[in-house]
Amino acid sequence: MPLMMTVRHTVAAALASLSLLGAGPVDAQPALDVTTAQGPLSGVATDDLQSWLGIPFAAPPVGALRWQPPRPMKAWTAVRKANTVASSCAQNADLGVFARAGGSEDCLYLNVYRSASAAHAGRKLPVFVWIHGGAMQVGQGADYDATKLALRGKAVVVTLNYRLGVFGFFAQKALDSEGHPSGNYGLLDQQAALRWIRQNIAAFGGDPANVTIAGESSGGNSVMLQIASPLAAGTFQHAIAMSGAGVMTRHPAFGAPRPLPIAQALGDRLAKEVGCVADTAACLRALPAKRLLDTQTDYLLNEAIIDGTIVPMHPSDAYRTGRINPVTLVNGNTRDEARFFVALPELASGKAMSAADYPVWLERQYGAALAPRVAREYPLTRYDSASEAFAAAATDSMFACTGLALNRALADRIPVYAYEFSDGTAPTYVGPTTFPLLASHTYELAYIFPGFRGGADVTVKLNPLQEKLSDQMVDYFAHVSDLASRPEWRRFDAKSDEVMTFKLPGAEMVSGRFAAFHRCGFWDRTNTY
Repeated sequence: MPLMMTVRHTVAAALASLSLLGAGPVDAQPALDVTTAQGPLSGVATDDLQSWLGIPFAAPPVGALRWQPPRPMKAWTAVRKANTVASSCAQNADLGVFARAGGSEDCLYLNVYRSASAAHAGRKLPVFVWIHGGAMQVGQGADYDATKLALRGKAVVVTLNYRLGVFGFFAQKALDSEGHPSGNYGLLDQQAALRWIRQNIAAFGGDPANVTIAGESSGGNSVMLQIASPLAAGTFQHAIAMSGAGVMTRHPAFGAPRPLPIAQALGDRLAKEVGCVADTAACLRALPAKRLLDTQTDYLLNEAIIDGTIVPMHPSDAYRTGRINPVTLVNGNTRDEARFFVALPELASGKAMSAADYPVWLERQYGAALAPRVAREYPLTRYDSASEAFAAAATDSMFACTGLALNRALADRIPVYAYEFSDGTAPTYVGPTTFPLLASHTYELAYIFPGFRGGADVTVKLNPLQEKLSDQMVDYFAHVSDLASRPEWRRFDAKSDEVMTFKLPGAEMVSGRFAAFHRCGFWDRTNTY
C-alpha cells in the first residue's frame, strides 16, 4: 500500500476536529447589497472586510442531478441574505487532518471577500479564486481565512466548494454512457464557479480579465488540471499551483490521473457492492447519501480521471504538446513536503518508522523493481532516521522533481515562475514527532490564510519574522499579473534553475541548487513522470 493510501487508512479518525472558519452568521455591520445575474444579495461588513457568504453558483446536485454536470441556479428576485457559509460537500473523515465528516450534497456555494477601502479606490481589483485541497475527498472553501489576501492583498477573494469523493470523482459505465461529460464532476463544479465569477465578479469590484485560480495539494492538482481542460478556456488568466505537480505522474502512482477503464472498473465494483446491478444509474441515484459515504472509502480515486472530454489526455502530455489554456503559472512546493505524511501514521500508531520498516515502505511506494534503486539513492546512513530518509525520497519524487519537470515542459509556452517554501521554523499544527517536520506539506498555508491549522484544535501564530515573509507571499500571490514587472522574481529558465525561495529572513531568488538538492537527475531517469 503506497504512502498516501497508508495515511488515509491509518489516520482516518486522527485530528478530525476542524473548527470551521465563519461557520455561522458574521458579526454584521450594515448590509451590503450587490446585484448578480441570478438576483440581489445582501452581504455584511466587519471593519474594512466585506463579505458575501453562501452564494449558490449552481443548482443543488441532488436527486436526478447527482452525477450530472452542474446546472444553472434558478434566479431569484427578493434580496438573498449572504451572511452565513453554506454546508460543506458530503464527506467522511478519511483525511481527518484536513476536515471532519459531514456536509451535504447540496453544497455548490462560494464566498466572496474584499476590502471596502480598496473597492472604493476607483479601480478594478484582481480576483483570487481558492480551490481547497484534501485529496479530492474532504474540505471546504470556508476553512480558509481570506482576510489577509483581501485586506493586504487588495484582491477580491473567492473560496468555493466542489463535489468530493464518490460524488465528485466517480466513473461508472451506466452513468458514463448517458451522453454528458462525466467522471470529473468536481472539476465541472470548479468550472461552473469560474463561469459564475466571469459573469458576476465585476459587481463586487473585481476584474474578470484578471482572475487567478490557486490551490494547494489536490487543489493545486485541480489548478493544473484546469490548465489542461478545454472546458475551462477563458475563465482565468493566471494560476498558482501549490504542491500540485502530482498530475505529472502516471498510474498506478498515488495522485496520478486515473485512466478511464481503471476508474470505471472501480465504479462498477462499488455499484455491485451497494446492490445496483440492474437499472444501475437510477439505482445509484436513488441511494441515500449516507449509504454511499459508508461505502466509498475503498473506492476513492484521490485524483481526476482521464475521461477524454473534461481531461482529454494525460496532463503531462497536454503540457508537453502545448494543448493547454495559455495562462501565467506560479508553481511550487514546500522543501520538506513528505515529512507531514510520514508524521501522520507515527502520530496515529505511536510508533516511528524503523530501519527494518524502511525497505518495506519503499516497496509499497515504488514497487519491487524501483525500491532497491531508491534505497541506494537515499541510504539510511545519510539521514538521522528512517522517517527522514523516506520523507526525502517521497518529497523529491512526488512533489519537487515532478514540479521541476512540469516547469520545464511549460516554460517555453507560457510564463512560469517557480518557488519553494523553505521556512524550516514554520509553526506546526500536528503533535510532536520523533523527527523535525520543518517546511512540511501544508505548512505554507498559514502564511497565506492566517491561523490555518488543519484539523488540530491548536492556535497557529506566526512570529514577527514569519509575518514579514507572509506579507511578501501575499503581495506576490494576490498580484500574479504584476510579476512580469517585478524584476526580483525572474521567469523560470531550466538552464539557470532559478527558484524564488520563501525563507527567513525574507524571500530571495536562488540559482542552481534546486535540482541537485532534490536529486532530480535520479528521478528523471526513473520514468515515473
